[in-house]
Formats: sequence, structure tokens, C-alpha cells
Amino acid sequence: MKKLRSTVILLLIVNLTTSGQTGAWQVFNVNKLAQKNTLLRGWQMQAGDNSKRVLPAYNDNRWKPFDPSQDVKDLESGKSYWLGLRFRVDSALKISDFGFSITQNVASVVYLDGKQLVSYGNLRNAVAYNPGNQPVHVNLSPGEHIVLVYIVTPNGLLKFRTQDEVFDIFQLKINRYYKSVANYDQYESDNMPQIWIFLVITGIFFILFVTHTFFFAFYRKQKAHLYYAIVTFFLLLEMVGNIILADPHWPKIDRWVWFFELVNYSCLIFFILILYTLFNYPGRGVIKFFAGLIIPFAIALWFNGMYAYYLFSALVPLMIALECVRIGIWAKRNKKSPALIVVTACCIFLVFVVIQILLTGALSTLLFLIAMVSFPVGMSVFLAIQTAAVNRSLEKKLAEVEYLSEKNQQYQLEKQQILTDQNSLLERQVDERTTELNRSLIELRQTQAQLIQSEKMASLGELTAGIAHEIQNPLNFVNNFSEVNKDLLEELKAESKKQKAERDDELEAELIDDLIDNSEKINQHGKRADFIVKGMLEHSRKSSGEKQPTNMNVLCEEFLKLSYHGLRARDKSFNADMITHFDPALLAINVSQQDIGRVMLNLFNNAFYAVNKKAKTAGPDYRPMVEVSTSVVDDQVVISVRDNGSGIPDAIRDKIMQPFFTTKPTGEGTGLGLSLSYDIVVKGHGGNIIVDSKEGEFSLFTISLPIF
Repeated sequence: MKKLRSTVILLLIVNLTTSGQTGAWQVFNVNKLAQKNTLLRGWQMQAGDNSKRVLPAYNDNRWKPFDPSQDVKDLESGKSYWLGLRFRVDSALKISDFGFSITQNVASVVYLDGKQLVSYGNLRNAVAYNPGNQPVHVNLSPGEHIVLVYIVTPNGLLKFRTQDEVFDIFQLKINRYYKSVANYDQYESDNMPQIWIFLVITGIFFILFVTHTFFFAFYRKQKAHLYYAIVTFFLLLEMVGNIILADPHWPKIDRWVWFFELVNYSCLIFFILILYTLFNYPGRGVIKFFAGLIIPFAIALWFNGMYAYYLFSALVPLMIALECVRIGIWAKRNKKSPALIVVTACCIFLVFVVIQILLTGALSTLLFLIAMVSFPVGMSVFLAIQTAAVNRSLEKKLAEVEYLSEKNQQYQLEKQQILTDQNSLLERQVDERTTELNRSLIELRQTQAQLIQSEKMASLGELTAGIAHEIQNPLNFVNNFSEVNKDLLEELKAESKKQKAERDDELEAELIDDLIDNSEKINQHGKRADFIVKGMLEHSRKSSGEKQPTNMNVLCEEFLKLSYHGLRARDKSFNADMITHFDPALLAINVSQQDIGRVMLNLFNNAFYAVNKKAKTAGPDYRPMVEVSTSVVDDQVVISVRDNGSGIPDAIRDKIMQPFFTTKPTGEGTGLGLSLSYDIVVKGHGGNIIVDSKEGEFSLFTISLPIF
């Protein structure tokens, strides 16, 4: 829109002369020219963007005097204004070839005698541009002329200044054109040393940044290199900003200034962090305090710039410099090598910071730059000395390694000789030890076999009384029926000696039938005794491990009775209820009868032992009871042996399956019964044994054997 207005202005301006504007404006008389250009004064100003102000008939009586050399921050940002100046060229100058030199911090369009002369900046977006006294060639005849300037103040004006200077709104100087060019060239030449200083320092920071970045990339454990790289990167940004701001055409009122101040402050914080890392300083309170000031600093700098700027550009660097000196002194006292260099760099940093606070202008800026350079350069020197010390230490250690290597070679030769001498001795000792170990192994196996056989004999001894009781019954039957048969045979013999007429055939037939019945009973009980004897022999014999179909109901019942009668034979006062719950549908399964019988006998013996032990201490209401049950669950035969004895304490429940562990008094148990039972069931038959007990109430052993 503003660009369109400018076009309209150009279309409206035709044949505008100095007589077009009326009113009581002060006319500036140009009757002599200064060597360093002459500043035109006597400006008038009116707010707004009315393009008619350049027309010849426009009334300018309402314009007010104005000094455009005042700071641009005194005007409202983003607003439009008109500036006007009348001046008279004295004929005594006898020249018409003039040069205008303009400095400004706004966007503008300059009109000379109603014609557009030059335009600077972006009026539409209110972006300022400073031509920096770059000459504009004009031809001026003697007489009165008028300059009108349409300006737009830039947006985002900050309220602080980085230097002790005023950012003028607009200044117009006049001189002979060739002198304007010479003055401009001299100004550019005078400004180049400062730019070269900035470029050199920027190069230093760039080299330091790249160096420490590579150091950290190749050795990440040294965090100091990372902080060096960050500091030098911030300093690099600061120097780039200084180079930009040193350009006279760059508007110094942009947000870049605010950004560069924040970068500078962040860089100062990392100075402290570097020292903390280098010397392993334990505290972090100070750096947290400074880090916490970043946001308040940024806000204060943006909204109330002047006071905040002087506060943070003077007080904060001074505080950080003092903290750096304090850490350096702490490192020196704690003999952190080489702390003296760091202390020196910190002191130089502090001195230059203090001096630049007291001074103003370019010298202050230069001293601050020297202060900023002194610290990272001092740190780099410190790092170089530290690296050199490390290299010397490595060289010394390398020499020590070479010396030790030679010694080690000699030692290896001596060791090899000793090993050669000892090798034959060791071989003989190994052979002797191997022979001893083999002999010990044979003895151990023999002892193990004897212990197992002792356990078998112990269980066989426990069976003896029960077997004697069980075998007594069939033997009594055999003896009794043998006596009866003897009497029957004598009676039959007597009857057969009688005359045929006197013989009783019915009696003889009856006697023969009785003899046959008694013979069958003798045979039955004889087989019963034979079964018991064979079982005893089978139990005492070494197991072959052969599996055959076995009815577990019959096996459990047989060994339950043997165990019970065996204990009764040793203790006539013992008595217990035997309760069986046998599954009638239980099928025969393939097991080793001898091994499983030994397992069941061991469990029954333990159960009767437990209830007998409890019966001796319990009251008269206690009834010893052993329950045995069989069932089929999930393709497994489950055998449960439960007693209401003294139970098993929780502390030893996990140990009862261990070899040689027993709770019985010395001489009453070997500690192998349950261990052998566990091996037979789990390892020999692929089954499982589960123990459940409550001390003082019951014990329950559950055996699971696979059917297939």
C-alpha cells in the first residue's frame, strides 16, 4: 500500500518549485562548506503519511520544528512522519556540483525540490537502512531549495544501546561532491581496522571451536573439550554479530542486538562450567544461579532495556569474572596443576572486564573483546600444557614399558627353564595323584555300595519281625492240618484193616475227602509262606531294574502289613489304625517291583515310626493312624501315604531328601531311605514325590508314577 502511495506521489509531482510551499519556515543558509561536511539544520516535522504534503499548494503552516538528530527510540515504532527543510545555496560558492551524505535509522524517501531523489529501506515492512554517509550526487543552483523526507520508524525497537551513541532518526549533510566522496572513503578506511580486528578474533574463535570439537569427537570422556567448543561457538556468534553491527548500513536497532547480548551472557556462564569441569569442582550452586537469570535477563532486556542492559553488561560479567578467579584460587590451593595459568587468565579477564566497565566508546568494546579472548586462549594454553604433560608422562611410561618388556623377556626365559625342569616333576606328581584319586574313587564307590546295602539290610532287618509274624500264620496252618491229616490217615488205615464186611465205605470216603481238603489248605498256606520268603529274598537282592506289570494296590497292601507287623514285633505296645483307599479300577503299571516295594516300605516305616513316637507323648485320646490311597490322575498313578504323627518342621522340609540327612536318633537311621526313594521314583521311573506337612499334626507323601 505504501509503495502504491509512493507511485501516486511521483505522478502528482510535476514542475514543483521551491515557491510551492508557503509558511514561516526557517531557511538554512549554505554560504560556506566545512571540510567534514556541513550538517543541515532547521527541520520541520508533521506526523502522518499524507502524500499531498509534497504538492506545491499544500499548506505547511502547521508543521512544527523538529530535531531529527535525536534517538529514533523517542518516536513510536512503525509510524510515518514527514520531515521538511528549506535551505539557500549562496551564489558566492560558485559551484553546482554537490553531494548529500545521509545517515539514518529509519526507512525513508527523500525528495528534493518536489522530485524523488533517493529511497532507503523498506517502507511497507518498516525495515530501516542506514546509508552511512554514502554520497548522493545533486546539482543545486544558487537560491532556495526544499528537502522533504517521508520516514517510517522501524518495528521492534529495543530500548537499550550497545554503544554510548544516539541512533539518529535522520541527518543530512552537504559538501562538494568530490569532498563528500573523499570523506566517505576516509570513513570506510577508518572503520576497516576495527573490522579487521573483529575478523582476526573471529578466526581465532573459529580455530578454537574446530579444534576442541575434534578433540571431543575423538575423546568424549573429556567433557571440558565440549564446553570449550560451546564457549568458542558462542564467542564466534558474538564476533559475527559485532562484524554485522560494525557495518554502518546495518540498523543497530534490530532484534539481532538483543539476540547477541543473550549469546554473550550464555557464553559467560560456560566460562564457569569449564573451570568446574577442569578442576572437578564439587559445587554447582553458583552456575545454577546464573543459569536461572537467563529468562529474567531476556525479559528485562526486552521491556526495560536501558537499565537492564547496563546491569547485565557490567554487573554480570564482573560477578562471573570474580567467580572464575575464585575457582582458580581454589584450584591453586588444592594443587590442581597447572592452576597458575588459569588463575592468571582469570585475573586478566577480571581486570579487562573492570576497565571496560569504567570506560566508554570503542576502547571499552576493544577491552571487552580482549577480556573475552584472554579466557579461552588461557584455557587453550592450559590444555596445551596439560596435553604436553600427558605426552611426557606417556613417554616416561613407554620407556618404563620397554624396560619392563626386556626384564619380562629375561624372566620368561628363566621361567621357561624352570618350567622345563618342573615339568617332569609335575608329571610324576600328576601320575601319583591320579593313582591316588582313582584309588579313592574306587573306595568311595565301594563305600557308597556298602551304605546302600546297609540301608537295604536295615530295611530288611525291619522287615524280619514282620515277615516272621506273617510267615507264622501259614506255617501254623500247615502244622495243624498236617497233624489232622496224620490222625485221618491212621483212622483210614485202621478202617482199611477191617474185614470187608465190617468196613464202612462212607467213612472211608469222608476221610479221603477231608484229607484232600486239608492237603489243599496245606498247599495254599505253603505257597503263602513261599511268596513271603521270595519277597524277602528279592528285597535283599541287588536290583536288576527290570520293570514288569505290577498291581500297585496289592504291592502297597503287602508292604503296609509287613511294615506294621515289623514295628509291632519290636514294640508290643504299639498299635495303629491302617486305613486304605485303593482304587479298584487301577490298572497294572510297569515298574520295578523290588525298587518300588523298597520305596513303599520306607514310607510306611517312616509313617509308623512318626505315629508311634507321637503316641508316647500324646494323651490317651490320640489314635495313631496311617492312611494309604491310590488313584489315577492325568495318566499317572498317584499313591498317597498320610500319617497323623509329629509332622516335619518347615526348617528341614527341603533337606529330608538329601543323602545322610535323618531326624532319627543315632543308630536308628542311616539317612539314605528317602534319598534312595527319591532317586528310584524320579530318576528311575520318571515320577515325582511331593511332601506336605504341618508340624505336630500330619505328614503327607504323594508319589506320582506315569502309567505309560
